[in-house]
Amino acid sequence: MAEFLVVGIGGALGAMLRYSFNTRIIGFMGSDFPWGTFAVNVMGSFLIGLTAILLDGKTNGSHYLRLGLMVGALGGFTTFSAFSADTLHLLETQQWFRAMIYISASVLLCIVAAAAGMAAARQLS
Repeated sequence: MAEFLVVGIGGALGAMLRYSFNTRIIGFMGSDFPWGTFAVNVMGSFLIGLTAILLDGKTNGSHYLRLGLMVGALGGFTTFSAFSADTLHLLETQQWFRAMIYISASVLLCIVAAAAGMAAARQLS
């Protein structure tokens, strides 16, 4: 039961952070392109890479910390379902080029961001 509570609290916090971050990005960049979802997914990928390495091999409470941060907070923060909906919107409105750029950039940059997070964590440990 404690594991579900940790994941739930982390997920709620991650979702609230995503909403706040997304709203600010849209206010800054506009809504012509799904900048908020894009930025959240890249940042979340970096943070999950960083967290995975920093918690690797740790034992004191790391199980709950890993669940709370990686499954809960970062799972609630990143938003693949929103990515899918944004992509479909671009495709349905026949914005083919923007859709392809969004898909390609999201996948590539999220993988690069996760790798950068892992590299940063290795430098820290």
